Amino acid sequence: MNRDDIGKTDDTSHMDEDEVLRIMKMRIIESYRWKLDIIEPISRELGISEEELEEILIKRLDMASLEALHPRYESSQHYCIKEKLHADLRLCWLSDVMNILSEEETEKIKNKIAAEILNGKSYQKALEDGRKDLLEYLMR
Repeated sequence: MNRDDIGKTDDTSHMDEDEVLRIMKMRIIESYRWKLDIIEPISRELGISEEELEEILIKRLDMASLEALHPRYESSQHYCIKEKLHADLRLCWLSDVMNILSEEETEKIKNKIAAEILNGKSYQKALEDGRKDLLEYLMR
């Protein structure tokens, strides 16, 4: 069975369990939000085709994991953005190494910038503005 046939049949009586499971997994993976939120960006990041990433997910994840992955992805966005900001703003040096900023101050800065990004501001613009705000804060 090829990719084009997936989802076009309701008669699965002639298929074995693995084929039916594959069809069910592909229906999840090929949904619009999955493509947009997970498949496209991660395949680009890994430098592989979308089909290759889909095969990896089908092989490595069971149905429960696939069904739960998208909500986890959405809830992890804030955390991942904050981690990236931590590195890009060199907060590891300012907070973790030099102790110029407290952990609470660092979290407040990251949360503010992450919220701006999640509300539609580009990452680059938010990072630039965040750098300016951070410098002003440090100069006080």
